[in-house]
Formats: sequence, structure tokens, C-alpha cells
Amino acid sequence: MSAPQFRLRPARPTDLVAVVALEQATQYAPHWSPAVYAAILAGQGESGDSQTKAPPHCIVVAEQGDEPGASLNGFAVGVMHPAAGDCQADERLAELDSVVVAAEARRAGIGRALCSAVIEWCRSRGATAIVLEVRSKSHGAIALYAELGFVPAGRRPHYYRDPQDDALTMRLALP
Repeated sequence: MSAPQFRLRPARPTDLVAVVALEQATQYAPHWSPAVYAAILAGQGESGDSQTKAPPHCIVVAEQGDEPGASLNGFAVGVMHPAAGDCQADERLAELDSVVVAAEARRAGIGRALCSAVIEWCRSRGATAIVLEVRSKSHGAIALYAELGFVPAGRRPHYYRDPQDDALTMRLALP
């Protein structure tokens, strides 16, 4: 059986229902409210909302096939964080905030492609490092992130619930 063909593109506001449905169908997804996704989609890639000081985000989606209305197989969320007092003066920190791939589409390179797209989005906005959190028992995800160049940076005991798990923090320095 051949791997499903997919294409990546920036998410559009019309993707909201599909993004939320995929996220809700994925056990370990963050389960943000639809309003959070709608806000990201409404201001995606901008410098942030001047009213709320929201940092810029992106959502990249993976679609199966090339036809309009193709099914959504995955998405990833990236965010550029504002400069923080505890960062080095020249550091611009970004985050790979969420990666979700439909169960039936896993192990076909979609997660890797989504992560790479978010990394490039962060790099294009001047990020010097990207951080992420992952469940300590998500061995496949940890291996993928390590292959992409992320290194362990810390552990947050009992961070996740249902089921309870530690969060591993990982970091990727961008040249």
C-alpha cells in the first residue's frame, strides 16, 4: 500500500471546522476552543493583534490529494513569542505549539512535513530558536523531533492529565 499523497498550505478561515474536528478526534491534541483557532486563523502570520498583544501565529494544514475540498490529514501551529526579559538580548524565541495528524494518515511523512513548514515559518520571521513540549511517553514524536534537530531542554513533572504524564521540553537552535 502506498503512502497517501498530501500537500501543505497555510490554513484559511474556511478550514476552521475541519481543524477543530480533527483536533477533537485526536486523543492527545491540546483541545483548544474553536474560538482560539478562529482567532489564530483571523490574524494568522500578522505581527499580532495590537488590541490584545497576541503574538503572531501560523497554522499549516496537510490535505490529501490536490482537488479543492480535499480532506484534512493534519495541521501544525507555530507562534513567535515577544522578546522576554529572561532571553538573551539577540534571541527571538518561537514555539512549535501543536502538531496533529489523523490516525489513518500517520507514518506517511505528514508530521515531519508540517513541523518543517512551521520551522521555516519561524525562521522567516527571525526566530533564533524554537521550543516545544511533548508527552514523555510519546516516543514516536520525540524521535521525530530529535531527527529534526531538537534537543532535550527540560522536564515538567505531571504536566499533562488524562492520562497523567510529564512534559519534555525540547529546543532547536536556528542558525
